[in-house]
Amino acid sequence: MNFHHKKVLLSIFAGYIENCQKESGIKLSMKDLIVRPIQRIPRYELLLQRLISSTPIDHPDYPLLEKAEKKIHELAVKIGSVNDSQQEDMQETLKKLELLLITDLAVPDRAYLRHDMVQIINKKDQCCIWLFSDLITVSSIKRKSGPAPRKVSIILKTPAGQDFAENVKHKVWLRVGLDDIEIVKNVAENFPRKPTIERDVIEEDMNIMNQLSDLATRLSVQHLSLDDALRELSSTLNKQLTECQLRSPHTESNKLELLVTTQEGILHLVISFISGEKRASWENSFYEAKNKLSLLSDKRAPEFLQPLQITKTRAGMQFSCAAPIDGLSSSGYRDVWVCNSDGYVGHMCLLSLQPEPIVTLNTPVPGCNARILCISSVPAYIGAFRRKSSQKGKGRQLETLHCEEVIQEKSNEGPAINVEKCDGEDDEDMETAGEDGYQSDSESSDDEPLSFSHQEKLFVREEMSDEEKAPPPAPPPPSFTTSPDPITTTGNWLQDACKSTMWLGTEDGCIHIFQCTDNIKTTKNKLKIQHGSAVYGIVYLDNKVFVSLANGDLIVYKRDQEGLWDTENPYTRTIGSSSSPIAKMLAVAGKLWCGCQNTIYVINPLTLGIEKSFIVNMDSNRAVQCMVCSGQGVWIASQQSSKVNLFHATTYEFLLEVSIAQAVSQKLQSADDIIRQHKAACLRLTALLVCKDLLWVGTSAGVILTIPIPKITSTTTNGSLATPTVTGLVHGHTGHVRFLTCVDISNAGLPKSDSTSKDGPEGHSFPDLHRRSSMATMTATMATRMLVISGGDGYEDFRNNQANEAAGRDDSTNHLLLWQV
Repeated sequence: MNFHHKKVLLSIFAGYIENCQKESGIKLSMKDLIVRPIQRIPRYELLLQRLISSTPIDHPDYPLLEKAEKKIHELAVKIGSVNDSQQEDMQETLKKLELLLITDLAVPDRAYLRHDMVQIINKKDQCCIWLFSDLITVSSIKRKSGPAPRKVSIILKTPAGQDFAENVKHKVWLRVGLDDIEIVKNVAENFPRKPTIERDVIEEDMNIMNQLSDLATRLSVQHLSLDDALRELSSTLNKQLTECQLRSPHTESNKLELLVTTQEGILHLVISFISGEKRASWENSFYEAKNKLSLLSDKRAPEFLQPLQITKTRAGMQFSCAAPIDGLSSSGYRDVWVCNSDGYVGHMCLLSLQPEPIVTLNTPVPGCNARILCISSVPAYIGAFRRKSSQKGKGRQLETLHCEEVIQEKSNEGPAINVEKCDGEDDEDMETAGEDGYQSDSESSDDEPLSFSHQEKLFVREEMSDEEKAPPPAPPPPSFTTSPDPITTTGNWLQDACKSTMWLGTEDGCIHIFQCTDNIKTTKNKLKIQHGSAVYGIVYLDNKVFVSLANGDLIVYKRDQEGLWDTENPYTRTIGSSSSPIAKMLAVAGKLWCGCQNTIYVINPLTLGIEKSFIVNMDSNRAVQCMVCSGQGVWIASQQSSKVNLFHATTYEFLLEVSIAQAVSQKLQSADDIIRQHKAACLRLTALLVCKDLLWVGTSAGVILTIPIPKITSTTTNGSLATPTVTGLVHGHTGHVRFLTCVDISNAGLPKSDSTSKDGPEGHSFPDLHRRSSMATMTATMATRMLVISGGDGYEDFRNNQANEAAGRDDSTNHLLLWQV
């Protein structure tokens, strides 16, 4: 503290410190090198212990050394207990807020920072924005009829001290990590905050200029050069005055615009604080939290837990895909479904996390006689999805979106899409509609979360214009029909809209649907949908399930009014062809990205129209192999390629290319020469995963790599990002990495806690809170404990270069590798 004080007061001392740091070339500052008091005390204790061990017992200083060592030890214990107490207070604060916000918050690395009452544009009621060390939550206060209850405040602990909040229930409608939020700067903020010339001085100069102009008009001689100089000087002063006028409202402005980017969509929030000082204070706290979060992420490395060997029930079984269930199982954990196949029979392994990761089920999928190509977890029904469209004119009444697709039973004509207005809910619900978001499943209907303004009803009719009847060019334009191929459904499926499901797509064109928490070996509650082509991908978005087939068709399943899936009447949208199928699909910023060969088609999930298409690479024979999304960036890997490309999620601009060849070669240095040369010759990317701030890359060589994700904003362009460092992990597979997935383990064992075993406010039990989703669902923030799972052939520790008798014995055995992040 004295160092910081002197550095602030003495500019000469501060300059000397900076020069020393530059000359030494050390990245750490002097403050980082100085030992803190909390670090000195244990060293003092060790020093006294060494002095005691070297001092004779009969020496007169021996009793004094023992007394000093005892006092220092008591001080160290006291400091440790204070730190533990502060951490306990932080966790206790999060548990208090869980009762207010009815959402899961208490994790070890999260801290509450502040909350502010704000007004959000197009939102009738006042909202509260809660800032934590890794996420932001926006809520509205639940209003109840009857006499106003007495307001009681609760004490909240923050790193800066104490804070107080009213003990009233809130309804959360937005919960998002800090990495997915950015503050949108307007034109005025591009100017320096402090003007070089004050406004009063400029106005005085302009008065003098007017006087000079009057005097110049009285001159009898020609004065063209003087007029030009006065005109130029007047223009300069007017420009400076305009800049001052632009700065003035910024310093006093109480409004702030936030841009939230998630896979579900892009959300613009215009927040109005009670004063400009509050806005500036919140903005500083926001930037400090983001900076601390970035520094914290740089110091954390994935921790390898263990390898799990999966017993083969049939010869030739290989992993193909995996996905965690939505919500929690009956034991209070999130299970992971892992699919493998030998080409003839599809198997499912259930990885359970209770309390240690263990495979509790390894059984064939009933009725599956082909390879499982994809799997997707589909959440339970949470109400109608609302999407925002353009709002024309001020004061226009907000309307509610109901997506209803009306199909004529029989028509020989192609499709046409008409957009019509629809009358929606009552006036009270209209007033609460506003910014982009999802509708919450709260029990109170008088305080709905923000919904999308001016919403429209989509009708699809079987009509086709003459232009659409013409032979399509290559690539073919999309067409819209009901299922052209016969679709058959078998099974006894008793749907429950309140339960999430797992959808499995197979090579023979089948979709198998199970309840997430059912035992597929014994359950009779299942459904099998037969399509005419192989199922390449399944994606859930906008309360719909999108399925891509090998013939280039995009199949869309929707829910009925009760939230049950209509599996009998899906829609078909032709995007590709048999030679250019939709190999990969991904939800990006509310759009559906479809990869056909080397081209990406951006599909609007509401109208199912192609909004944008762009080429990933110039080689048409290299189709899109993997796609993952991280905020405003999309990572794409092509087939037979050792490079991964980064594209912008909203501008679709190519930003960066990263090669993983050198990092893989370094990890294979200890391998046999023939094996190393073979793996290097056919090196390619096989799997991608985004977990927190790291991009995980699986390769055909079995090496797993991590790449720090650069910070991407809405204004990031090509050339503005530095190439990140690629790091190879010590543990990997002997053969191909078949898949990478991750699961949240922060809430594992939640029912065992005393605070969570009781019913929450308003009669909610905490296991039910995981079904409260929409934009307020669980997001993997930096404080969330995640388990990264890699599936592949064999297991190898790249540090061990010694040959042994067991080498090669389990190279073809399926292994799951687990990391904690």
